[in-house]
Amino acid sequence: MPLEAGAIARSVRSFVVLCGAVRRTPLARSIRRSLVDLPLADGSTLAQRHVDGARAFAERRGLESLMVRFLVDKDSEPPREQADRGVVRCVVERDASPIRGVAGILADATRDCDPNDYLVVINGAQLFRQPIEELVDMMIRKESDVSMVASADGVPVGLWLIRCGVLRSIREVGYIDLKEQALPEWLGRWKVSVVDVQRAYAARSRNLSEYLGAVRLQSQGGRLGASVDEDPYREEWERSFAVIEPGAEVAEGVTVHDSVILSGAKVGRGAVIVRSVVCPGAVVPAGARCVGRVVAGGGDD
Repeated sequence: MPLEAGAIARSVRSFVVLCGAVRRTPLARSIRRSLVDLPLADGSTLAQRHVDGARAFAERRGLESLMVRFLVDKDSEPPREQADRGVVRCVVERDASPIRGVAGILADATRDCDPNDYLVVINGAQLFRQPIEELVDMMIRKESDVSMVASADGVPVGLWLIRCGVLRSIREVGYIDLKEQALPEWLGRWKVSVVDVQRAYAARSRNLSEYLGAVRLQSQGGRLGASVDEDPYREEWERSFAVIEPGAEVAEGVTVHDSVILSGAKVGRGAVIVRSVVCPGAVVPAGARCVGRVVAGGGDD
C-alpha cells in the first residue's frame, strides 16, 4: 500500500537519471560524450541541472541524504562524474547486462532497496521547463505506488515516481519496457496516478533540433512557450544564443547563430555556423557555411 504524502517524501532515496538509448541519433554518435553533458547557454549542462533539481528537492523536504544515480547502457558514452552537492551524492553506473528495457534496468538497479523506498526516474536528455522539485512534489501528493507527469499536448512522459516494491514484479531476465509492458501490468495491481499539466513540462534534447531548441529555451530563461515552434512571430534571423566551449578554436570573423561549438572543434576565419553543432575533431574551413547540421569529426553525420 502507498504511504501518505509526507512519508513518501521522506522515503525518496534516489533520483535515477536514464542516460542510455536503444537508437543513437547522429548528434549522440558525434559528440563523443553523453547527451546529458551537452552545454546549455549559461555553461551548465543537462546533468548539472538534474543534480541541482535533486538538491532543491532534498532541501525543500529536509532530507539528510539523497543519491543521484546516472544509469547508462554498455554501448553509450558514460556521463561525466558530478561533484556531490550538499546532502546529494552523485554516482555513474553502467548496466553491463544485455538489453533489458527501462523497467528491467530499474528493477536490476533496485534489488537491494527497501520495498517502501521511492525513486524519482528522469529521462536524462531533457531540459525541465518547471522546477523538478515542484513536479516531484506534485507526484508525491498523489500518494500512489507509481506516479508520472503527463502534458495535454502529448509530450512523452519523462518523469516518474515509483515505489521500489513495485519493481520487484519485473522478471529478472528479458526485455521489459516501462510504458508498453510494465505499466499495463501495474495498473491492475498497484495505485497508479497521473499528474496532468496543461503544457509540456520539459524540452527533449536527443537530436539536433531538440537540443538546440532546449538551449534556446534556457537562454530565454526557460519560459513556457518560449520556443520557436510556440512563437509564430519570432524571426529566424534573430540570434538567441551562441555557445562556444573552452577548448574550441574559433577564428576571427566567425558568425555563430543559434549554434554550439564543442571543445576540440576548429572553425576557420569568416565561417558562418547557423542552427548547427560543431563536434570535437571537426574542422570547418575558412569561409564555409554550415546550416542545420551536425558537423562531426572526420565528416558530417
